[in-house]
Amino acid sequence: MDFLSFINRYYLLLKIHYFLFYSAYGAIIPILNLTLRAHGLSNTEISYSNIILPFLIFLTSPLIGFIADHSRRFILTFNIILSLIILLFLIMFSLPSIKSHHIQANIYYDNQYGYVLNFCASQEVATKCATRSECGCSYQAYCKNENITFNSTFTMNSNAIEKHFKDHDNSICEIDYQVPIDEIFIKTLREDKLFQAKCEIICSIPYFCHGVRYQQQVIYVLLYSLIYIIGSTLLSNANAIGISIGFSVVIHSDLIGKQRVWGTIGFGTIAFFSSRLYSVFKSEYVYICMFIIIAILTIIVTSFISLKKNEDSMKRNKRTFNLLALISLLRDFDIFIFLSITLVWGMCYGCMYPFVYLYIDEIAPCQSRSIIGWMSLVAALSEVFALYIARRMLKFFGTNLSSIIIFLAFSIRFGGYYFIQQPYFFILMETMHFFNFGILYVLIAQKADSIAPSGLSGTLQGIAHGISHGLGRGIGLLVSSFIYIVIQQRLLFLVYAIFNLIAAIIYSIYFLLKSRKSSCQSMNSSNNNDDDDDDDSNNITEIIMEIDEPINKESLLTSSRTKISNNN
Repeated sequence: MDFLSFINRYYLLLKIHYFLFYSAYGAIIPILNLTLRAHGLSNTEISYSNIILPFLIFLTSPLIGFIADHSRRFILTFNIILSLIILLFLIMFSLPSIKSHHIQANIYYDNQYGYVLNFCASQEVATKCATRSECGCSYQAYCKNENITFNSTFTMNSNAIEKHFKDHDNSICEIDYQVPIDEIFIKTLREDKLFQAKCEIICSIPYFCHGVRYQQQVIYVLLYSLIYIIGSTLLSNANAIGISIGFSVVIHSDLIGKQRVWGTIGFGTIAFFSSRLYSVFKSEYVYICMFIIIAILTIIVTSFISLKKNEDSMKRNKRTFNLLALISLLRDFDIFIFLSITLVWGMCYGCMYPFVYLYIDEIAPCQSRSIIGWMSLVAALSEVFALYIARRMLKFFGTNLSSIIIFLAFSIRFGGYYFIQQPYFFILMETMHFFNFGILYVLIAQKADSIAPSGLSGTLQGIAHGISHGLGRGIGLLVSSFIYIVIQQRLLFLVYAIFNLIAAIIYSIYFLLKSRKSSCQSMNSSNNNDDDDDDDSNNITEIIMEIDEPINKESLLTSSRTKISNNN
């Protein structure tokens, strides 16, 4: 009994649940996009999947929360979702890679440039490997004609390269390239104007250079995309259900941060450990094996968690279950303000992930992985510290002032991305993750739990999660994609820095007006209470006077009669 009370007192099972679940999360999430690309999907196809994903989260997260609330089986719902995720990702890693031909090219003699390679390929072929030439990425052409077979390494950085854009509707590729061959290669051939050869072009990093796909590969592209979207959506929904499980276990909602911090520790630990294992075994199956093992352990541990029993809500749910209370709650203007804040924060996430990492990869392609790794480490450490002290900070500043601080932290973070020229100094900006996720996460979770009607906590958690990580992030992705691609990459971060600064000012004015209004109402109510008390006291005095008056008269009469009798 002492051991069980110790486990319940310190929420050990809940801590282990968060540690294991986010460990499984850290084993699979960071490499999903890389896995899709390594299996043959193009960056465009992966981008479309990532744009669809947040909107699907927005639609499904409240629905899953409603199902969990209606059935009152948070743990069973969580375990079923996690089991489906295991099955989906296992299928995805088992699917065959999408097969593509090598890029086909022709070599011929040009009077102006000498020997020239002519081939049709995408824009990525000319940029991805070319920007990583210092990192060891190179282009190779394997050529042959009737007489000789030869190969050469060439670059795509020459100013003499000609590009002819093609009609996307009528072409299987985007651009016709004409690339002059290096001088070393020219020396091996005679200047023969009639010389021609067929070539195959590959890159030292294979997924940067691929040609036309084999037939019937569209089926596999759709399968990969669907499994990725559905699996990632369910994983996000499981995250929201995990929040509801936490609030159903802890006595006070402000204790959730100290339990959730173990999830961050597990995420960082397993993400780093799995990357080390991959460097040893050189196989992507390291990630899926670790994910499956940890996810199964998560299901086992979660099954033993005991939730608090809310008998009143359970009785009510047995009689009837309707959403009238929740609908009336969502009509409240203050709740609308809260959800709008979560929407704006979600838009900021849509900008940071993946566009900050893409920008780093553009300006420092050879150091990008190292920089991103250090940024992730600093962000994780900041998040751990924030989750641990979030309870005290929210009590000290309050939710309104904390929300303004989070907006200012976003503004500082994006401003740093814009003004800092050296990408290694981006690492300093990741300290803002203390506010931008640690405090933000606990604030949203506590607020949603505190305002939710009895028995609808999971539904409102799902709505808040869906708006921030679903709708908000999806809108942020669309807006950021337009600014990043059409206008300017670096300008994106200045736009979001100003946007968060304006949001901080607007919400500060709203909170200030609201506090003044509430203070005036409290003063008026107190004055009314004082007036009512005065009226009541006057009424009581009048009643007492009315009651005392005959008594006094009677006493006076009695005393006078006594005096008369005595005199007699």
